[in-house]
Parts: sequence; structure tokens; C-alpha cells
Amino acid sequence: MAVDLSTLSQADLKAELERRDKEALKEQKAKEIAREKRKKDFLESTVKRFESYHNELTQLKEYTITEANKIWNEMYEVQGKEAKEQKQISIKHGIYKITAERRDKFEFTDEAAVHIDAIQDIMKKRFETRNKGMYSFFESFLMKNNAGDYDPKLLTRAKKKATELGYDDLIEELDRLQNCLTVNGTALYCRAFKQLKTGGWKDVVIQFSSL
Repeated sequence: MAVDLSTLSQADLKAELERRDKEALKEQKAKEIAREKRKKDFLESTVKRFESYHNELTQLKEYTITEANKIWNEMYEVQGKEAKEQKQISIKHGIYKITAERRDKFEFTDEAAVHIDAIQDIMKKRFETRNKGMYSFFESFLMKNNAGDYDPKLLTRAKKKATELGYDDLIEELDRLQNCLTVNGTALYCRAFKQLKTGGWKDVVIQFSSL
């Protein structure tokens, strides 16, 4: 029930204002506690769901690759043939298809920095003063990725462009740089597809970035 402050004595008015201040502080504290609890509950439940889906997807990936390889090998066994090692396989039946792939993971040796410096010097001499756009274009192939390493996947594209332009000195250094590539393990991938009525195949997406 609201109190009419105009009817209160000086002492009672002071007491009532202090009571209201305490009540306001209490309500504010309760709101802050409730918000912290909602934040805690949201984060805890969501991260746990992510962990659960992560574990399920890990198991699904292992199962899919294992079973796909079994079925692929059985295709040869029933024909009395020996299956050859494949980096990529594709199995399908009706409107469903699964692909499994093994990709080598590459990285540059320490010596790559020498050839990258040489390539940058060549580019600087050829283009920096007369064609800054082309200089920037080539230099982008040699930029480091987010992990601080040079991206070997761009090397092929750079070499192709150098070949188109006929720059022998650049091609030579790119070849030397390519020789600095080493295989550092492999990565396994699998994908699921469903056939469309038009005959094409639609990827069953399970990546957030594509949803």
C-alpha cells in the first residue's frame, strides 16, 4: 500500500525514504541475481548440448567412414577382386549417397621462408612501381593464415598464374617453394547426399555456416 509522504513527520518521512531505498536495492539485487541465474543456466545447458552433439557427430563420422569403407571393399570381395586404395569413395543406392575422403595435410618446412622472400622480391621488382594491383594480387598468395602459417593450398593457383604470364624466374622460385611442402598427417571427411527430383544431388548440411 502506498504511503502519502505529505502526511508524515520529518522523522517518519526519513524512515519511509530509507525503507524505499532499501526496497529498491533489494529489487535491483533480485533482478541481478535472476539475470545471472538465467545466464548461467543458458550457458551451461547450451554448452552441454553442444558437447552432446559434438560427441554424436564424432561417432556419426567414425561410423559413416568405417561402414562406407566396408561396403566399398565388399563390392570388390563379392567379385573376387582386391580393392585398391582410394583417397575418395562414393557409394549410393536409390536417392541416397555417401562420400568418404582422406586428404593429406600439408605444411611448409622452415626453408620455405627463403623462397617466399625471394618471390616477394621478384614481385616487388616487377610490379610494385608499375602495377600495384598485380603486385597485391600475387602477394596475397603468400600471406599467412590465421594460425600464422603460409597456406600451401594457394601455391598451385599462384604457379598457374605465373605460368600464364610466362615469368620463368617466378616459376622457378614457386617450384622450390613447392618442394618445401611436407605431408603432416591426414584428415578424414564424409558427406551425405539426397537426390533431387531434377536428378542432382543435395548435400545434407550439418555445418552452422551453411544452415
